[in-house]
Amino acid sequence: MKNLLVCVLVSASLIACTNQETKVDIAAEEAAVLARSQALLAAEASKNTDASLAFYAEDAINQTPGNPQIQDLASIRKAYDGTWASIKSFQGTTSKITVSRSGDLAWEYGINRIVIGSPQGDLLDMGKYLVVWKKTDGEWYVAAVTFSSDAPAPSPLPAADEPKKE
Repeated sequence: MKNLLVCVLVSASLIACTNQETKVDIAAEEAAVLARSQALLAAEASKNTDASLAFYAEDAINQTPGNPQIQDLASIRKAYDGTWASIKSFQGTTSKITVSRSGDLAWEYGINRIVIGSPQGDLLDMGKYLVVWKKTDGEWYVAAVTFSSDAPAPSPLPAADEPKKE
């Protein structure tokens, strides 16, 4: 009887230990995602395709206005490379990051400001974005990104806002 009691107590202890959830430090994970996001935004602002792609998961999805969905790094590379020539400046600002309780998914939304060069003059495009991040091997990567403009079409850039020529 004593052995049976010991076996029951040991079994109950093992079951209790395996059923405990690992605590995720949500604030630390949000800070980690923010750091990755800021580094990605800096890579994009410098029009660096290789540096930008380093933040993407292998199976990332990219949905941009006026284009079909793309879901491979080679196509995302082409999209970046095809866009840089017309972009005069890019700025993204994170509004909020939310990390799942499991600590392996996060989503971020924010606003962006893009100045686009055109034959008719510079155009200003203000909009918003949504990024889904996933944690792989301890690091956060972009799983999906989409963005849209706040205007039906980019508008002429006010003269006071034009980038200074060097």
